[in-house]
Amino acid sequence: MVKRQTVWLSAMMVFSLMLIGYYTLGTAPATPGGNSVSINGGSSGTPQTSVSAGSSGTKVTTSPAASTPVKSQTVPVSSNSASDWFVSMQMNLENSQSKLIQTLQSTIGDPRASNTVVSQAYSELNALQSQQAAEGKVHEQLVGAGYPDSVVIYNPHGRIHVYVQASKLTALQAVSIINTVSQTTGVQSNLITVSAHA
Repeated sequence: MVKRQTVWLSAMMVFSLMLIGYYTLGTAPATPGGNSVSINGGSSGTPQTSVSAGSSGTKVTTSPAASTPVKSQTVPVSSNSASDWFVSMQMNLENSQSKLIQTLQSTIGDPRASNTVVSQAYSELNALQSQQAAEGKVHEQLVGAGYPDSVVIYNPHGRIHVYVQASKLTALQAVSIINTVSQTTGVQSNLITVSAHA
């Protein structure tokens, strides 16, 4: 009976962590008025610049906006300033990460949890703390490079979305940001998306 309860509890914990990750980190918010420079996709209604890094070098292509409207996710954003948007995004990200850390720490401190569940929680906690440290380093490097603010969002599929405070980005700026993020986080450059938000 105890093993069945442990398996059920472990399954529910993993399921809840997956839901938290999906709803908080897996969906990147839309950037109204932002010009998107990305590896995969762009924003509808604005010119799209794609930056692809491959073994033969970096390929930069620019295409006009699509003529057919695309449904986009809408996110309530304060119209006060771009700084407010970045502060709000950073606070939401930190809140979701702190909730996940609390969940993992309670799992680690649970005397009824099995050794495998505790070790899995330890590894997830260490990965999250490493991710937070990398986010801080990337933010510092981007501020040092002259961008007023930035937000780094990891999603569950191993991708990273970086928002920088700028009216628009050139292809060279996007490549520079992607290289900085890739070197700091160790994530391949083809899994990094950069968007300007003003």
